[in-house]
Amino acid sequence: MNKNQLEAVFLELLERNRGRWSGIARCYASGSEREDLLQEILLQVWRSLKSYKQQAQIDTWAYRIALNTSLHWDRKSKRRKEKLPDANNQDIASLTDSNSTTAEAERRMLDDFIATLSKSERAVFLLHLDDMAQEEASNILGISGAAYRVRLHRLKKKFEQAFQLKMESAK
Repeated sequence: MNKNQLEAVFLELLERNRGRWSGIARCYASGSEREDLLQEILLQVWRSLKSYKQQAQIDTWAYRIALNTSLHWDRKSKRRKEKLPDANNQDIASLTDSNSTTAEAERRMLDDFIATLSKSERAVFLLHLDDMAQEEASNILGISGAAYRVRLHRLKKKFEQAFQLKMESAK
């Protein structure tokens, strides 16, 4: 592909996937780093576009790049925080507003739950939240469809338990 074709393909990818990529960034980076992670995802997709071999759907391929970039970012972020602790960094989970709407409360609860998940659990949960088809999700994660279904089932149970605990503590 020439440069103009690459740009056109990239812009189409961006248009279709920006929301997904933003969601991934939201789950793997906190506060001020989210936009930086999103930019890194965009950069990695752009850089990798030349090597796309059409073995998978392009959106699936790009999602996998976004997820791998986020996992790498998460590892680097932990090293950065050890070197430069940020006393002003507040996680979404620590922000409470008595006047928040139901949607904000639900989003906060979802963010709290996602923050408790391991990196691999987070990836499965994100794929589910993005309504990714099972075959595509298992392909992105590099696991069998059965393994994906089992992991998703366990996460749903875990979420139900966390939700029930939250509701009981709110009473």
